[in-house]
Amino acid sequence: MTLKHRGILRLGFVRLAVEDLDKTHAFLCDALGLVEHRAGTDSDGVERRYYRTWREGHAFSYVIERGAPRLVEIGFQVRDEDDLSEAAARIEETGVAVTWSGEDKVLADLGVSIAFVVPSGPQLRLYSDTLVTGPAVGYDSPHWNVPRSLRATAAPMNLGHVGFTTPDVETVVEFLNDTLDFGTSELITTDDESRVLSALVFRSNYGQDLAIFPGSEVRLHHVAFLQYDEATVLRDVTWMLEAGAQIDPWGPTRQSYGRTMSVHFKDPNGIRYELFAGGRFSELHPSFKPVHWTESNLDKALSFYDKTPNPEFLLPCL
Repeated sequence: MTLKHRGILRLGFVRLAVEDLDKTHAFLCDALGLVEHRAGTDSDGVERRYYRTWREGHAFSYVIERGAPRLVEIGFQVRDEDDLSEAAARIEETGVAVTWSGEDKVLADLGVSIAFVVPSGPQLRLYSDTLVTGPAVGYDSPHWNVPRSLRATAAPMNLGHVGFTTPDVETVVEFLNDTLDFGTSELITTDDESRVLSALVFRSNYGQDLAIFPGSEVRLHHVAFLQYDEATVLRDVTWMLEAGAQIDPWGPTRQSYGRTMSVHFKDPNGIRYELFAGGRFSELHPSFKPVHWTESNLDKALSFYDKTPNPEFLLPCL
């Protein structure tokens, strides 16, 4: 009998609303290099487009819909419906309301799910079943080269993490860790350590499934995709510039906070993305300790090579 990982298994998807669906679609396919799974009006009357990276086996990891620009929700996959029921019970014990939805009722090709709003945070959706289409290169002795149709695009490997802002970082982190068994891989505090300003929380070994930043309200900060290596991140900057993206003033940089080589940029609709390589190996074990940064070494944490202030980096995009 094998030991099964229970509870949340992975970051499943991020869902955004945008005003110009066609313009966002063009950037996602022609520049970022995602693979479209389906497009059209769902049963709830909302027009949506579904995407995944070429290496991902599940049908979608990125969903955009027509509407007022905002972060709609972030999805995590659990093992089965028993885990959904257990998670729902634990969430409701904290006083947070849980909404159950049936198969294909919220998103196409998504099974039974629960949704809830994290205190001082975004809406999360947990689900156990979703359509598996397989990677673009198939399962039969795949060559794992970027498909020809996606060359000259970034064509990232996987959805990496989602960043958002909140007026109360500590409340969000406490709920995620205590109620949903997340771990904290890194955090930034005030110099006197009296307040947590930012945190990276995880359920996967990459060390960050959610990046939490300070802000006046809950809004999207960025959507991050994992790349093959540092050289690929540097190459991707040329594709993004050609596509009209606004590269962050720090440019490609080593982010000690999270231990990645990253480039942040905004697409023509103002959505901030990150392409990154690396990441701190993390594990959900009681002896694992987060890396600690303080305000006074924030420049070293966020961009190792730069000393120029970049306050706009901490601002949300949607």
